[in-house]
Amino acid sequence: MLTGKEVIKGIENTTVLDFWQWTYSDILIEKNREDLGLFLVAKALGITDIPRINWTGSELRYRKKKIAVKTSGYIQSWKQKKAKRVLFDIAPQKGITAKQKDSLTYRNRSAELYIFALHTAKEVSKMDVLDMEQWRFYLVKTNILNDEFETKRKIGIRALNKLATPVKFNRIREQIDILIDLELTEKMVF
Repeated sequence: MLTGKEVIKGIENTTVLDFWQWTYSDILIEKNREDLGLFLVAKALGITDIPRINWTGSELRYRKKKIAVKTSGYIQSWKQKKAKRVLFDIAPQKGITAKQKDSLTYRNRSAELYIFALHTAKEVSKMDVLDMEQWRFYLVKTNILNDEFETKRKIGIRALNKLATPVKFNRIREQIDILIDLELTEKMVF
């Protein structure tokens, strides 16, 4: 894992930290906020001691469960007249992790649990993306998404509120543990 002090060879006085500061200094850019949301969930689950691994079929793994993390917010880094509509990507994916062995074009949701991270601030003057009180997290089992939105590619906040009650940052791990333990208990029932 890099610390930020590593020198980028061939560029005078330039470190990995310089790259990180340049790339991620605007956390409101959608891509950067997505990475922040993913980091926040990983931090809540206590799994940031190992580096992030991309291309694994899900964003995170916790207690042997694949977790997809989707992030959105009402405010972007550019000027806007009103809060934007909140949408999360839930599109089934295709590829080598598809559940149907004979087809790489079969689409599915490979994660077992989705966590939707919403930055709730609607006014620029009150917005602080680093304040955990301005974040809410929705935990939804993938089978519920599949039942309710089998072919949908996006989900809005109204539909999400019908599926789950938002939790604060400090309750993410507790709530995920409850979901996982409940699932394990259900499997043990004869």
